[in-house]
Amino acid sequence: MPASKSPLTARPITACFIQPLCRFEGKERTLSTTRIERGSFGRSAVIRLRPNEDLIEGVEQACLESGISHAVVRSAVGSLVDAVLAYGVGPKASQGDENTIVEKGPGVEILTLTGELAPGEDGRPKADLRGTISTPDARVLGGRFLPGRNSICITLELVIQEWLPETATLQP
Repeated sequence: MPASKSPLTARPITACFIQPLCRFEGKERTLSTTRIERGSFGRSAVIRLRPNEDLIEGVEQACLESGISHAVVRSAVGSLVDAVLAYGVGPKASQGDENTIVEKGPGVEILTLTGELAPGEDGRPKADLRGTISTPDARVLGGRFLPGRNSICITLELVIQEWLPETATLQP
């Protein structure tokens, strides 16, 4: 195949992150804003978190050290000492107040992990990670992992892929 026809040529793609309206306490609320970005995928990184590191803080720090500000989680495998997840909608769910699952371990297995990293107000990568866990008594639970409350048990390995947004953000 001639070099000009290489199938590995990077092509820009458009990613659409849409969060629908929902009803909460009788009012319609948007869970998050709709964001449409044009960009392309960049480097992939394999991150290993060690025992007693926090899931969210560890991923954010690894991305900061790697110079990755935007990324998506591709896959993960690992375990937590204890798991604390938020679920539902509204401000209380985002803070993890009464809409919180607290599962004591040790040995809470992460079954799925998905999410993204984007710069926070301070410019540092901020992770929004969601997933499902298996408890020591074989129940399956899911939600959004809360920062500072999910310590790694044995290890956690995850693969992230850098997202390289174009400079302008498009709106519908």
